[in-house]
This record gives sequence, structure tokens and C-alpha cells, in this order.
Amino acid sequence: MCFTIEIHLTRRAIEERFKVDTSALYDFDFDYFYRAFSNPFIPVIAQEDSSRVQLMQWGLIPAWCRDREEAERIRKGTYNARSETLHEKPSFKEPLSRGRCLIIAGGFFEWQLVNEVKIPWYISLKNGAPFVFAGLCDSWRDPLDGEISRSCSIITTEANPLMEKIHNTRKRMPVILKREREREWISGEPSLLKRKQLFQPFNESDLKAYTVMPHLSANNADPSDPRMIKPYEQFFPGKLF
Repeated sequence: MCFTIEIHLTRRAIEERFKVDTSALYDFDFDYFYRAFSNPFIPVIAQEDSSRVQLMQWGLIPAWCRDREEAERIRKGTYNARSETLHEKPSFKEPLSRGRCLIIAGGFFEWQLVNEVKIPWYISLKNGAPFVFAGLCDSWRDPLDGEISRSCSIITTEANPLMEKIHNTRKRMPVILKREREREWISGEPSLLKRKQLFQPFNESDLKAYTVMPHLSANNADPSDPRMIKPYEQFFPGKLF
């Protein structure tokens, strides 16, 4: 599962890394955390136009939703999409064909359960570079006012050995695409075999992970506070690993 991500990047870093137009990010707040449950707008490179970044709401609303009530109900179950069942779920079958995307991030958070206490961890690339999650996106038109909503979902897969220890309840992790496979995901139409290859758990040796302050979990945590991603030693009886 993946419900909290970090995007404290710069437009220049994104432009240099992905070679895309970032004008949509002119007023974007590059914060230290974004929680899926607040349906934030996050930066996405979509299959339909891979030359630019778009802002889409986290929590996919499929195009076939009949009204706002149904759209918001379905969105609550589409923050993540399990890689193993994308082709089976009604919300993801169409986006898998025409709505594949890259969701830009600098890191993400998971919680480890230790003696009934949830310990937050921050995970990023070892080299500190921006990266992308494999994602799906779709457009929905509200029949009442004609407003078009663009939204997305992060694809998840089985955890690698590092993430098994951190996310020790569900043992899942987001699909982080290797740099050489990013364009492969949003071009063409990958077969089931190709998708399985793309969705392999990211190599743990290329990741770094450490515990962060428990206040990250609080409702009043400040997304602009840099302490949210600073290492924080957990004074807790027993071993975290």
C-alpha cells in the first residue's frame, strides 16, 4: 500500500530528470508529504502527452461514473491499484489500456507495526534523485456542471525484503519504475508478461530508509515542515528489524 508520498522537488529538477514541460507546476507547493485521503493534486506524466507534466487528483475516478456521489465513493478505493488484478477491476480496466502514467515523487512513507505501535519510515532512492511510480489515470465529466476531473492511482506490488520488514502488516510497496523502463510503461500496450516484468519489486539495494518523527501521523502535521523527512531515532523497546 502507499498512501503518503513526498514531492519536495523543484521544477528544474523535474525538467532535467524527465525532459518535460513543467509549466503546470508554476504554483505547485512542493511539500514534504501528501496524504491520499485528502485527494491532493500531484504531478503526473500521462500516456496521452508525455511531453508535459499535469496535475491530477490522487484517487482515480473512472470515466463511467454516473454522478458525483458514485465518483467520490469509488475514489476512496482507488488510491492504490494492485498490479496483480489491474485487468480485472472495473475501475482500472480502461485506464490500463489508455491511461497509463508516471507519478513523480521524491520519496514515500510506510508504517511499521511494532508492539501495537505504528512507526513511520521514509523511503527514497539511495542517490536522492526524483523517480516515478507506475500509475493509472482517467478523466471524468460531472454530468451536473460539465466539470472534468483528472485523477490517478499508484500501482502497488509485492514488497521487496526491505519493505517486507517495514510494511510488515500488508507486505506491499508501490511500483517504482527503473529509469530505463519509464517510457516503456507509457508507450505501446504492454502484454501481461511485460507488465509482470515492469511491476517487479524495486531493488532494495537502490533504496534508503529510516524512521522519521511520529508527528508525521498527526492531523496537524505541517506538510511544509522539513523535519517530516529528517531521520528521527525511535526510542522504543525492542528492535524495529
